[in-house]
Amino acid sequence: MDIIWTGIIALIIGLLLGGTGAWVWLRRHGGGDGSVAELKKENERFREEVNEYFVQTAELINQLTDSYKAVFDHLSDGADKLVDKEAVRERMPRVGDHEVRLKHIGARDGEDN
Repeated sequence: MDIIWTGIIALIIGLLLGGTGAWVWLRRHGGGDGSVAELKKENERFREEVNEYFVQTAELINQLTDSYKAVFDHLSDGADKLVDKEAVRERMPRVGDHEVRLKHIGARDGEDN
């Protein structure tokens, strides 16, 4: 009878040690639901970073475009105020049928060219 109880106790201890070892191994080597949840969270964080990156990129491009247009508007206004229109007509090259002018290049919305 002692042998039976010893066997049962050994079996229980073996199951506990084996279960604990399997649980530790699965946690370290990517098994179980915990790892899938972690991968999903990591993927979601990465997607959010990508979204933020492209939103910031779009904002910076908009700022660059606005600055570029502001320079052209400034040059156009300066040309209108500071340069004799007849001298500009005589000296500016012609491209096809259109005269190259700062006013034309940097025209504001709603302005006639």
